Amino acid sequence: MTFKYLKSTVTGLILAVSSVANAGLIQGDFTTSSDLPSIGSGALIYQELAQSIGAGYELDKADGDFVTNPSSWGGGLVWMDYDPTTNILLLDSQDTWDFETFDAYIDNILFSGSEIITGISLITNDLVTPNEVPTLSFTDNSIHISYVAADFFDFTEGTASFQIITSAAQVPEPTSLAILALGMIGLASRKFKKQA
Repeated sequence: MTFKYLKSTVTGLILAVSSVANAGLIQGDFTTSSDLPSIGSGALIYQELAQSIGAGYELDKADGDFVTNPSSWGGGLVWMDYDPTTNILLLDSQDTWDFETFDAYIDNILFSGSEIITGISLITNDLVTPNEVPTLSFTDNSIHISYVAADFFDFTEGTASFQIITSAAQVPEPTSLAILALGMIGLASRKFKKQA
C-alpha cells in the first residue's frame, strides 16, 4: 500500500514539474503609441490592460481600446495579436497614415508557470514604408518595439511579426526527477520487502 502511494506521488511530481517547464504567456498590458513629435503635442494611444492572451487580437479598436489623442491625429491604428502556441507577436496596421514614431508594448506579462522573456527577434517587416527596421528591447516580463523615422513613415496596411523567446526558470530536469523517483521507489520497495 505504501509503495503504490509513493509511486503515484512521484509520478505526479514529475508531471507537475514538466508542465511548469512548458508554461506560456497568459496575460499582459498591450499598448500602441503613434506620434509626430516634431509637429504635435501628444501621442495617439490605444491600450488594453490585463488582457488574456490567445483569443484573437489582444488589442484592437473593436474592444474600445482607445486611450488618448490630444493632437487629434488620424490613423495610427495597429492591432496586436499574440499566438501563445508559437510565441509570435503580430502587429497588423489598419491604415496608411504617416507618423514619425510608432511604439508597441506588452508590459506586466503573466506566465502560467515560472518563465521569463529572454529574447525577441524580427521575422517579417511590412508595417511601414519606407521599410524602417524597429528597435527591439525586453525585460523578464515585457517587450518594446519601436519604429522611429528619419523624417516620416507611412503605415502600409501590412504586418510585422516577431518571435518572442522565453525560458523556464531553473527547475529540476525531468530526467533528474525520473532518476530520483526510481531511487525512491527502490528504497521503498526494499523497506516494503523487509516489513513483509
